[in-house]
Amino acid sequence: MNRLRILTGISLLICLAAVAQADDSGSFVVRLGNDTTSVERYQRTPSRVEVFQVGRAPRVLRRHFVYDLDKGNVAKFSMVVTPPGSDTPTQTITGTFGGDSSRFKIENAGRPAQDLAVALPQDVVVVASSSPWVGYEGIFQKLMKGKSDSLRTTVYYIGGDTSYWLSLHKIGKDSVAVMNGHLDQFHARVDKAGRIAGVLPIAGTQKFSAERVANLDLDALAADFAAREKAGAGIGPLSPRDSVKTTVAGAALWIDYGRPGKRGRVVFGNVVPYGEVWRTGANAATQFKTDKPLDFAGTVIPAGFYTLWTVPSPSGWKLIFNGETGQWGTDYHADKNVATVDMKVSALPQSEERFIIRVEPAADGGVLQLDWDTTRASAPFRVVAN
Repeated sequence: MNRLRILTGISLLICLAAVAQADDSGSFVVRLGNDTTSVERYQRTPSRVEVFQVGRAPRVLRRHFVYDLDKGNVAKFSMVVTPPGSDTPTQTITGTFGGDSSRFKIENAGRPAQDLAVALPQDVVVVASSSPWVGYEGIFQKLMKGKSDSLRTTVYYIGGDTSYWLSLHKIGKDSVAVMNGHLDQFHARVDKAGRIAGVLPIAGTQKFSAERVANLDLDALAADFAAREKAGAGIGPLSPRDSVKTTVAGAALWIDYGRPGKRGRVVFGNVVPYGEVWRTGANAATQFKTDKPLDFAGTVIPAGFYTLWTVPSPSGWKLIFNGETGQWGTDYHADKNVATVDMKVSALPQSEERFIIRVEPAADGGVLQLDWDTTRASAPFRVVAN
């Protein structure tokens, strides 16, 4: 396989209890579908891991990560973010680790600095939201060099106020299965030294790919990405937020949702699995408001504020109205469901690159349409008169 897939849901790992390693360096290319989203180069010694990265979403930025190690544990962490061609940081994060707690300072340009203290165990894995992929190798090497076939540890995402679990399991001489507390799953292929060759996503909400390459000219790539962005060909937000605000048959409707892109991928049955609850968009849960009751083929949805969820299948979808609002798109709680209605599936005449929600008006109501790739799921409704 030329391009193995990886989940962004665990975007960067640095093992605090990593085994001591010889000096090493390498490079990775990270993609979402057929779009390159970042490139990075790392240098590692037994006392330090240093990573230079250029990311493209939502805009082109350079990031410099430094992890100072003390006997295999991270003692200090820093991340400095700058635009290409500038030495003025747009964001700086520094952190110190020791005992059973860690302290961070987060500085964003033009805003007051934020201090954060988090209780963490000593053998924690530190995670940032934007790479670098070399961070996986410490925890993989610890597993591959150990006698056990599995390893479970704690993972912390930089900027958060809590930690999660991380589980690894050997599935062959050169492969490792990984799952985290967000229920992202992937398989990593590693060499004899435990270095990553590639990663294949099995389940999760964001499916990126990473590929080890021989070398990268980060300065040239940063200049190229910045030029493309200036010319209007940048990536922008990976799943921009959008909204629908309309009135049909006297009912005022409002929908707020994220719009993921196809990016050359097979969407339904792959990016969006069949038979599983989907957030019906990306990022934060999709929100839906109506000021009038709506009748979906005999199921009446009272006027109110909801989140929308779906269960796709090849023959027909289920549309779920849930009474919990304001949550992230992975925080689905079935006990808050208000109603479930059927949706009809049909083929679109041409592929839709980005997921889009439409409300088509009708004489006494309308049709809710969910379009992406070559699939449309639709549900007609009638506005209930007061």
